[in-house]
Amino acid sequence: MGKYNQKLDRTKELEALEGLIKRGIELIGKCSKLRKWNIYKKYKYASEFLEFKESLQKELDVLKVQVARDVKKTEVGVGNIQIVVQNIQEEVSMLVKQNRSLEIEALSAALPDLPALIVGLDVPLEELKLKLLKDEVSMLIVTAPGGCGKTTLATKFCQDQDVKDKFQKNIFFVTFSKKPNLELIMKGLYEQKGYPVPTFQNEATDPVKWLKKVEMEKEDDPLLLILDDVWSGSESLLGKFEFRMSNYKILVTSRSEFPRFGPSYHLQLLDDDNAMELFRQTASLGDKSSHIPKDLSKEIVKHCNGFPLAITVAGRSLCGQPEEMWRSRVDEWSKGSSILDFEMELLLRLQSSVDVLDDAMPNVKECFLDLGAFPEDAEIKVTALIDMWSELYDLEKETSCIAKLYELNNRNLALL
Repeated sequence: MGKYNQKLDRTKELEALEGLIKRGIELIGKCSKLRKWNIYKKYKYASEFLEFKESLQKELDVLKVQVARDVKKTEVGVGNIQIVVQNIQEEVSMLVKQNRSLEIEALSAALPDLPALIVGLDVPLEELKLKLLKDEVSMLIVTAPGGCGKTTLATKFCQDQDVKDKFQKNIFFVTFSKKPNLELIMKGLYEQKGYPVPTFQNEATDPVKWLKKVEMEKEDDPLLLILDDVWSGSESLLGKFEFRMSNYKILVTSRSEFPRFGPSYHLQLLDDDNAMELFRQTASLGDKSSHIPKDLSKEIVKHCNGFPLAITVAGRSLCGQPEEMWRSRVDEWSKGSSILDFEMELLLRLQSSVDVLDDAMPNVKECFLDLGAFPEDAEIKVTALIDMWSELYDLEKETSCIAKLYELNNRNLALL
């Protein structure tokens, strides 16, 4: 840099560039020392890298303009400077890509894992197969309120033997969520298929280009695309996946209906027998709570109105509790309307479980809220949480982090 500075007489510009390059080298050094599972620091450095890239590009643009005027007057080529800067940019791009891959990894898994306990989905599964596998149906929307098992049904559909025999390796599953990111969704699809992700932004975020690429290879094999958890307001994004292709099926799960995209399948609440079976399993009625009168269990289930999530939450929270706790719960719910007259009512019930964390051991509520930083419906590695909480709350011992995990598990806010 000193040599170039003397010959080009660009002291101010080259000093600024030199400072940026040193900063980039420091960031690269820090990130290279991170352990693979150190997600928190990777995200922390990712924002610094993006800021560094923007600053570096601005300095380069200024320098290129000024040096271009001096090239005819000096023996020094700009190429050497550009090579140094290009090397830094390549290193930075690679590390930023690694950070983005953490998010993509959650989207690129072929299929989510099925829960250990599934109740009441055998009939809906068969009905779903009859509806979607018809030749004239290209898109079907599975709709129901939150907590009814839409994602579980879609996953079970993908893992059904008849469906696997029909679609073979052309089954793809991506989660939209409330604020979908098309770039991440498409990168996840490219990863699932084993394709290199296009470098051009317009190609990497164009579902039609991905579909055309798949169509060229799949020959006559059918294609099944699952778009899970599509929220109202994402219609324009959903429309990007419509494409005229033979044997191309799309299964959407949503709390809303989208009439212009295709018919809806309304996932029904659990009937009395299935609701009782789910509650019996989650509350361990055949084990710790066998002393609970049957009519009391039925009363609890009645207040849950067949919502699987409500039944599961109620069952886990009452498992192993004395009979007085069960009766107290029924008395509370009996004072007002049913727990699930409206979906918001369930959310309010769940909110009360979060509010009591204020009185629990320090930082437990914050630890619970930190779980929202991870992709929806993705398994979270315990090592990642330990690293995050150690940094955020200055916890020196792993045992302190583990204790908070057990506290969340005991309160049915996390499932270990």
